[in-house]
Amino acid sequence: MRRFALPLILMAGAVLWADTSGAANAAELRVTVRGVKSAEGDVKVGLYATPEAFDKRQKTFGASSPAHPGEVVVVFHDLPPGRYGLAALHDLNSNGEMDNNLLGFPKEPYGFGNDAKVNLAPPAFADMSITVGNGTTQTVVSLRNN
Repeated sequence: MRRFALPLILMAGAVLWADTSGAANAAELRVTVRGVKSAEGDVKVGLYATPEAFDKRQKTFGASSPAHPGEVVVVFHDLPPGRYGLAALHDLNSNGEMDNNLLGFPKEPYGFGNDAKVNLAPPAFADMSITVGNGTTQTVVSLRNN
């Protein structure tokens, strides 16, 4: 039994080291969403690691906070540093998706990183992307209605 003690101790040490080394590289992102008009539903923020992920609407990370009039802060914890496309939605009915009218235009307030402009289509990934560094990164998104 004694010959297994050292490998078990080494393995436990490796697991602990791996655990703490990942935490050292983790970041926090605080997204202040402005222009929330009501307390209905939730404010959701999606982060997209690549332009292709955004095109397919496959968010890499997501977080939400209950809505209330004014500004809502949505916080991402333990986020890997990097560049992310950012999209925000005031999900008025809490159904987890953006509701659109018959013409395909959003019925719920939305916004993008860097307050990127929308011209009959979502902005380019480069225009809506933010860089998350080590530590805490803060950004602001203003909601718009169509």
